[in-house]
Amino acid sequence: MIRGLYTSAIGMTTQFKKMDVISNNLANVNTTGFKKDIVVTHSFPEELTKRINDRKGDFPNNENIGRMSLGLYVDEIHTNYLQGSLKETNNSLDLAIQGEGFFVVETQDGTEMYTRDGSFVLSPDGRLMTKEGNFVVGENGPIYLENGEIRVDDYGNIYVEDELIDTLQIVEFENPETLRKVGDNLLERTEETTEKDVKSTILQGFLEASNVNVIREMVDMITATRIYEANQKAVQTHDETLSKAVNEVGKI
Repeated sequence: MIRGLYTSAIGMTTQFKKMDVISNNLANVNTTGFKKDIVVTHSFPEELTKRINDRKGDFPNNENIGRMSLGLYVDEIHTNYLQGSLKETNNSLDLAIQGEGFFVVETQDGTEMYTRDGSFVLSPDGRLMTKEGNFVVGENGPIYLENGEIRVDDYGNIYVEDELIDTLQIVEFENPETLRKVGDNLLERTEETTEKDVKSTILQGFLEASNVNVIREMVDMITATRIYEANQKAVQTHDETLSKAVNEVGKI
């Protein structure tokens, strides 16, 4: 009985965490270059259950009952890096990556981060920045652009009035699943992250949309809600049964 109560409670906790992830995905459906998260669940190891201190007549009856599990728990939050659709904006500072690459940016404290969000702007002193104020990094460091017509070719070379200014620094990773989200649509590498040869290309005047499928997320949200409610009812049932066992059976 107590084991069933724990199993239902763990199921509620799992669905609650899943709802948090789905809600975050839906909140970022219009965020440029956002990559949705997926909850990966895993079942607890099955355990062999058996009778303990049970007797059948004058003989011990400690027989095996069978195998059972305590339900599901959240094993990890996996990020899906599938490329989103490309939307044309005709803005010379809007850039999209075709492929598995990431833009390299530098935060205000000098930390190197990565993003797929190519909706860039110019600072008052001419530096190419993200909308959050992080500096876009080129082969020569932060990119400074002068006034004039800006053109970016497929390889990330940046021209102002046909003069080569710098080249965007693009990176690709063998294991992007090891990257960690840190907010502001940025990612940071971990000790396990390794780079590989870059094969991505750049499209100027385009932005990559979020890869969140609204309909799929809504279906997952409804499913998670119903499973949560089912576990909630199971907890209530176990609670009522325990109450009867303590208050009624105990009197007998």
